[in-house]
Amino acid sequence: MAQISEKFKKKREEISKEIISNAEKMASFKGLKEVQVNMLSLRQRLLEDNHTLLEHLTVLRKKYRSERSSQMENISTNLQTRYQYNEKNVIIDGKTAKTKEAIDVIENQITFFNDSIKTVDNILFGIKTRVDIEKTLGL
Repeated sequence: MAQISEKFKKKREEISKEIISNAEKMASFKGLKEVQVNMLSLRQRLLEDNHTLLEHLTVLRKKYRSERSSQMENISTNLQTRYQYNEKNVIIDGKTAKTKEAIDVIENQITFFNDSIKTVDNILFGIKTRVDIEKTLGL
């Protein structure tokens, strides 16, 4: 799980650097077309990565529900010790912690992608607005 977290961390850093770099290029009117192309490309990559993670998240959630179900069945039928419902949940949470952690890591990355897409959309809107202002002013 640490490898996936590290990979996601590097991906977040790359995306953040790319967004910042392109935002800085907006200072020059001549660079706006390049920024616009870069932002549209980044937006598409973010969407594709986001949907890939959503597919993985669906599979992990199914696995998690299955693990919880089988653990509940195992605790209820195969153990000599009787547990209260709350105690069973604590045991099940412990036995399914790795899958739950994977779900949390992927959900966090999806949230980052969604926020990054919103940032890119705002930059693209800003470019359009700036171009409109420049045209109106005749610059």
